[in-house]
Amino acid sequence: MLPAERLEKIITYVNEKGFVTVNELLKMFNVSKPTIMRDLAKLENDQRILRTHGGASSIKAGTRFEPTHVMKENQEIEKKRQIAKVAKNFINPYETILLDSGSTTLMLAEQLTTMKNITVITNDLKVAMCLGGNEDIELVVLGGQKRKGVFSLIGSIPENLIVDLCIDKAFIGADAVSIDKGIMNSNLDEMNLKKLMIEQSNTKYLLVDSTKFNHSAFAKVGDIELMNHIITDEGLAEKTISELEEKHIKVHIAKDKKDG
Repeated sequence: MLPAERLEKIITYVNEKGFVTVNELLKMFNVSKPTIMRDLAKLENDQRILRTHGGASSIKAGTRFEPTHVMKENQEIEKKRQIAKVAKNFINPYETILLDSGSTTLMLAEQLTTMKNITVITNDLKVAMCLGGNEDIELVVLGGQKRKGVFSLIGSIPENLIVDLCIDKAFIGADAVSIDKGIMNSNLDEMNLKKLMIEQSNTKYLLVDSTKFNHSAFAKVGDIELMNHIITDEGLAEKTISELEEKHIKVHIAKDKKDG
């Protein structure tokens, strides 16, 4: 197992259990104690766990907790990359698409750098920089105030602009997703803009890895039924897929690259 893969598995395990001991991790990964201790030190330095005496605990419990953009970019990397590849297949020439702010939509932007004859609207500075060098893409950046720790633009400027735009397809991110509670965000600042993005778009795609499901975040963006499509990974439970499809939401599973 590669070190990066082991780190992701440690994160998933810690977040699922809330707290794990070093001995649990030693048995799970069959590596030396110094290796596990180095892994935990790195994850704590990246602000992805809290080290405690004899183990590690999750930092995802609070509904107001929101990782920085750097932290998000280092979480569930391969899952997000495969989700982005699936999402690209739904984008056609001469369409106007919207890319919400976030690490998964940034990976989708990276997939679009060679496309032609599309219009991309975004409120994410990193997405804009990624696509800004392609003269075959019409790029519209929703201006506004940059949020601390992330690269999204918020406020009345993007909200006033987006209501005058017609969007074919929107690709939306979320901090948490629940069948009952809907699409959720960790902060209020982005909530209204996300709502408007969804309202102004003909077809809505939610891009979320499976770790976002069945959790809560501070602010509700909208009911899950607002989405036409959800693109996620193989970790999503079959029961959840069935419940989503009962609500007439099409679920697309991004396969791990090792599975072809």
